[in-house]
Amino acid sequence: MDADGPSGFRNAPVTKFLVPVVSSCSALAITCNLKPHMALQLSHLGIENGQVWRLFTSHWAFSSIGTTVVGAWLIYKMKVVERRYGSARYAALVFISFVASTLLQTGVLVVGSRYGFKSIASGPYAILFSILYQYQKMIPASYQVNLLGATLSDKIYVYAAATHLLLSNSSSSVIPSMCGLAVGALYDMTASVKQWRFPKWTRSFTTKYILPVLATNNKKKASTMIRTPDIARSSTTASSSTTMRQRYVPTSHLPPPPPPPPIKEEDIETMFAMFPNYSRQDIKNALVSSKSDLNRAAEILLTTQPSAGSSGSNNSSQ
Repeated sequence: MDADGPSGFRNAPVTKFLVPVVSSCSALAITCNLKPHMALQLSHLGIENGQVWRLFTSHWAFSSIGTTVVGAWLIYKMKVVERRYGSARYAALVFISFVASTLLQTGVLVVGSRYGFKSIASGPYAILFSILYQYQKMIPASYQVNLLGATLSDKIYVYAAATHLLLSNSSSSVIPSMCGLAVGALYDMTASVKQWRFPKWTRSFTTKYILPVLATNNKKKASTMIRTPDIARSSTTASSSTTMRQRYVPTSHLPPPPPPPPIKEEDIETMFAMFPNYSRQDIKNALVSSKSDLNRAAEILLTTQPSAGSSGSNNSSQ
């Protein structure tokens, strides 16, 4: 089973926005051979140089094809955080990580210049590692295997890709990555920061004009009526033809749905091992809603919060 939920960008509009933005900006910078000008250096911080804008633009383009592919894949892979948080909170997390890491990286660059640290690699390292902190803390592993005495999970692929980014440019990539982890930890520990959202007018504008373009929610409106053909004859002339009219039949006339399949105890135990923070009743409800489809049940649990008292009931059952 995949802990990410369904494939694609379903219910992840912020992720669907970030992946092409980072990929296209990186491709443009690489194609135009801008790599020598992309790293953020201490000399760029002076207002007299007219390059303060690099503090903001350096976050959105990687300097090589390899880091671009790995970084875009990581953004896509961690879309499950957006599904768990909701797009409004996830967008706020990305923005807070962007602003806080910019200030933190600037301070590190100023202090580090005394010890020979001269530049910071371009790319959304800090934003990615801030999201990675939330990912490792809140997303459970789908499965675990023992290899040579070590326990590995399906999350090892994400951590391996993150390690590649961390070491891709030596200290120039380590510093922004560490800044991102620090920002992610600070975000997780500060309740007032976690509650911040974009202003209501911004969210309304996004919902009205941007979300329809991204089109990440493929749910179709269910109709409470079904259409059946009804044949009506027109006038009895030589050129007459039959036409079709639609008649609505109330759903109350339909036969009752079949009963749900019984829930197997082994399915409950499997899901409980993957989601120990959820109560058995939460897991049973997810299995009933998914008709015992474990993949669908995992998706339901990942997109819902544990019910009140779940931790306590789990501890008592153990």
